[in-house]
Amino acid sequence: MKFLFDLDGTITSAETLPIIASHFGCQEQIAELTRRTVQGNVPFVESFIRRVNILGNYSVEETVRVLEKVPLYPEVKRFIDEHKEDCIVVTGNLTCWCAGLFKKIGCQCYGSEADCENDKVVKLKTVLRKEQIVDRYKALGETVVFIGDGNNDLEAMRHSNFSIAVGLTHNPAQSLLSICDYVIFDETALYRQLSQLSGEIGKNKSVVISCAGIGSRLGLGLTKALVQINGNSLISLQLKLFKDVEDVRIVIGFQANDIIEEVRKYRGDIIFCYNHRYFETKTGASFFLGARHANNEIIEWDGDLLVHPDDVRKLLNVSGEYICYSDKTSEETIFVRTDSEGRVVSFSRDCGDYEWTGPACMFKRNLVYNSNNVFNMFEPLCPMRGINVRAYDIDTYNDYLRVSEITKQWKF
Repeated sequence: MKFLFDLDGTITSAETLPIIASHFGCQEQIAELTRRTVQGNVPFVESFIRRVNILGNYSVEETVRVLEKVPLYPEVKRFIDEHKEDCIVVTGNLTCWCAGLFKKIGCQCYGSEADCENDKVVKLKTVLRKEQIVDRYKALGETVVFIGDGNNDLEAMRHSNFSIAVGLTHNPAQSLLSICDYVIFDETALYRQLSQLSGEIGKNKSVVISCAGIGSRLGLGLTKALVQINGNSLISLQLKLFKDVEDVRIVIGFQANDIIEEVRKYRGDIIFCYNHRYFETKTGASFFLGARHANNEIIEWDGDLLVHPDDVRKLLNVSGEYICYSDKTSEETIFVRTDSEGRVVSFSRDCGDYEWTGPACMFKRNLVYNSNNVFNMFEPLCPMRGINVRAYDIDTYNDYLRVSEITKQWKF
């Protein structure tokens, strides 16, 4: 697996061209062009040509010294140091300007090329197309992960096997969010996800909260994660339950930007996983997309589910696979059948001993893609340990009213 990184704002904690411009006193022109380029309002190639025309009149050697001092994100640099043979930097910036910065990063780097004479840039020869580097490594049989934040990373992400839009320096370009697999706003979470992608799986449990659906049966015009329960959004209550879990992953689709905004009020280190086909798939697909690059033990959690805090604490300390169930409370029920030892042996839409509400826990080795409901993913694994919990789905408006009343006294 190869990890291809954008440079500005992804590895560096600041955009490099504005730093050059500030040093030479032409920051206003460059800052405006950079801002509009990052947002996707000016094509990168056009913007870059215009910026090089402005900055090319200044000393190349002095520019190299300026960029050598640009700070790097420590956790991103840590990952690169640990995987130098598999990490590649791809940037539209000029290699002649970035020579010292490339050396500090310490892995293979690609950039745009220019002719220099008398310590000045006199001709722009090539502007790097990042997707060409992606295609080059894929042609060698490599699985490519692309990590970036700007609109000029769009095609590279589209060509890659997996893509991560990052919001470390500024919010990622909106265009990236329509195609990326992950969006991450915290460098520690980014390091964790990169490590998981490279096969270094953590020992702790991962929690995958599926919030991609449209919640049409509820009738409130919101994805269920944003529904207010006694003055708090449902997702905020779930986050309180998992405050001590390091690897929390939220699968998003419908109203994705609103969920991201709400979640970031409470935690910055969440890994957001996209289900772009949320309208035509069900919770099984969302769980798979959230779990495929997680740790070995993965707890499945629906975005419309509340479980008593005491039971959550118990579940987080249970080792191994299990399926949770509760006494029947919801209007529209999937049942579970259990054996004399309390193990779940099957699911049914007609009758059973208890209601299937989730959550459930699966070893990643048993994870198989399924576009149907998440319980369909667990059916082949039955019989499986069953745990009775106080859990409540919010599928309909009556469920919403009942759960709001039941949870008033819960201490989250």
